[in-house]
Amino acid sequence: MLHITLKQAPVVPLEMDGVTPDRLCQCTVTDVAKLPIFYGNRRVELGEFFDVSGDPTCGEVSVHGDCSRIKLLGAKMTSGRLMIDGNAGWHVGAGMAGGELVIRGNAGDWIGAEMRGGIIRVEGNAGNQLGAAYRGSWHGMRGGVIHVRGNVGDEAGLLMRRGMIVVDGRVGDFAGASMIAGTLVALGGAGRALGAGMKRGTLLVDGKLAELSPGFRFSCDYRPAYLGLLLQELRQLTCEPAEALENAILRCYRGDAVHGSNGELWVCSR
Repeated sequence: MLHITLKQAPVVPLEMDGVTPDRLCQCTVTDVAKLPIFYGNRRVELGEFFDVSGDPTCGEVSVHGDCSRIKLLGAKMTSGRLMIDGNAGWHVGAGMAGGELVIRGNAGDWIGAEMRGGIIRVEGNAGNQLGAAYRGSWHGMRGGVIHVRGNVGDEAGLLMRRGMIVVDGRVGDFAGASMIAGTLVALGGAGRALGAGMKRGTLLVDGKLAELSPGFRFSCDYRPAYLGLLLQELRQLTCEPAEALENAILRCYRGDAVHGSNGELWVCSR
């Protein structure tokens, strides 16, 4: 395993686009230390801020230290395993296409933005725009899985195209807004405007729902056959709050009426 250890916290954010296991596996330790990164608007070598040791060729990278001011770690990675042993900054795992990314702390905004594959695990809380589309883009998350054990900010899954987002805690306002397809699970409740403007896809909420978006209408109370398959996926993620859904009846709403009411909002009803 390759170990990258932060020596000193940066005063302004560091941008580490390209520091991914699939790219580093062809480098030596010396090569890794000389990789160019950006400190504000200045190009520096990675070794100026990090100690580098271990084996880069194994496809596993562990980053140690408080990385809350470090952007783009794991962005566009396609394979391998990246572990951040602490907090993470903005755009971590953005555009990710494969592999596994683990954050053993809290994460900033735009985690997994427009990702296309792989899995991201956040053991703490995450910020706004989780798995979302960047401003001006037509599609957000297009594949893969994001699992957050804590709470998440606003606009999670904005313009989501496919894939799955699972949040053990609460999601903020406008989660699943303009959703095109995919699955978003919030097991600790949700804020305002959940699924506003969604075209298709599935939203599942357990816990308090701040309000029902005006474009949604009640359909029925039932237990869909798909729920059993979803529970299997959640157990594979070791999502403990999901066990409360084992015998739950779901209240189904259809929306958003603006786009034909083809999306599903399931609210757990006991």
